[in-house]
Amino acid sequence: KILAEINKSRVLASWRKHPGLLQRVPGFQVQMGFGLHVGWAIEGAIGSEYKIDASYLSPNVHVAHRLEMATRSYNVWMLISDVMMTHCSIELAALCRLIDHVTVKGSRQPIRLHTLDLDVHALDVVYKVPDSIIRNRFKIRQLREVRKNDKWNDDFFVPDLFNDDADVATMRAIFSKEFFRRFSMAYRNYEAGEWLAARDMLFTCDYMPKPDVGRRIIASQAQWPEDGPGTVLLHFMQQLNFKPPADWPGHRELPLR
Repeated sequence: KILAEINKSRVLASWRKHPGLLQRVPGFQVQMGFGLHVGWAIEGAIGSEYKIDASYLSPNVHVAHRLEMATRSYNVWMLISDVMMTHCSIELAALCRLIDHVTVKGSRQPIRLHTLDLDVHALDVVYKVPDSIIRNRFKIRQLREVRKNDKWNDDFFVPDLFNDDADVATMRAIFSKEFFRRFSMAYRNYEAGEWLAARDMLFTCDYMPKPDVGRRIIASQAQWPEDGPGTVLLHFMQQLNFKPPADWPGHRELPLR
């Protein structure tokens, strides 16, 4: 919902046409990335007698931070650790996609990374101003509390949003079941060290199946599917000529840029 509101906002959309930003960052658009992990942390107060902020110290905090940084490498908006996935319902976990197995500084064990696929570009900017705008801050805070309490209710089932919420359904529409099946097969081959099989399957991982799927000859990177995680795996395997090391453990270091 955060991503939906960001990409529908007419105020934020106006920055896409800012000449100064476009000169520095062609195609500029306000974006956000999230790294989700779970674990212990120590909370402490840092500041002075004028201003005090809460700070959290823990290897788990560093892991979450590094996952957030890595969203840019994978071209996804969210990375979720397998530890976090164990706290999700089976139905919600089934909506996420396993995309890599990496070592992360701050974690003793390799972590499998998952993402939740959403196409934010499928949403249109809402330029129409609402008929009524609430300007009373107290009223706004009350409404926010009501919405928050609704989500804390035991009857609230997150996976229902993928069918009932129009924005979420729109952002998920481009991703076909065939895409998820093909990527899952490609990933299993990648982790098992069958990189040629993984490469050939990743070449077919288009969001919507194409008529000539499996028959196209991929001659250059420009013909690779647009999927971010798939492209990251292809680049990594290409560096080693699609031949895994003899001691390939099924995971690698988390790529950051």
